[in-house]
Amino acid sequence: MEKNNTDTPLSLTSSKRFTEDLLKDRSALCRAVDSHLAGNQDTIAGQKRVYSISEDVTLEDAQLYVADLLRCASVTVHQCGDQLGGADRAMMFSAWHLLEMAKAMMDRSIDCLGMKQN
Repeated sequence: MEKNNTDTPLSLTSSKRFTEDLLKDRSALCRAVDSHLAGNQDTIAGQKRVYSISEDVTLEDAQLYVADLLRCASVTVHQCGDQLGGADRAMMFSAWHLLEMAKAMMDRSIDCLGMKQN
């Protein structure tokens, strides 16, 4: 039994709406990154945080936890990339590379923190 697929294929070059949606998404992403990089970490009134961190967590503990999160994300992205091909695989491994660089920098900052305490 064949499935009748009546959906027309999406042409990225001729789809004005698709392009507009991408630009909106990109604009929202840029605003979010700008807000984060500017250090605007204040919680907006009425906004709930998904996670809250105890005041007892030290800088070193936080860095170790972030390093562990980066390791887990890196393994996940690498495993997903193994299942893909072509441009999707290349994009996934680009993300993996960025995670590995972030983890290396975090590991270095943990090492430097340890050197200062000794």
